[in-house]
Amino acid sequence: MGNEGNIKKLAGTATTTFGSCLLQNVCVNKTLTGTLTINENGAAVGQLAIGTVPGNYHQNTNGTRYSALTIVLSAGDDASAISKVA
Repeated sequence: MGNEGNIKKLAGTATTTFGSCLLQNVCVNKTLTGTLTINENGAAVGQLAIGTVPGNYHQNTNGTRYSALTIVLSAGDDASAISKVA
C-alpha cells in the first residue's frame, strides 16, 4: 500500500472538519498555547494539552477510521493533520 495521505492545516481557534476519513497523524508544528481536541461524532476521543511540544501525535500508519472527524484548536496554534479517504 502506498502513502495516499493528504495534509491539512488546522484552523486556528476554530474547528476543522474532515468528515469520514482515516486519520494517520496529527502534527504539532509549534508548542501549543491552547489545547487540540480530536472529536468523533462530536465526542472527544483525544486531546493534546497546553505546552505540547512539536512532534507527531495520534499516529497510525494505516489510519484510524472516523465517520465524522473534527479537530478543534482552542488558540491560534500551528498544527496540521494527515488523513486519507476512507
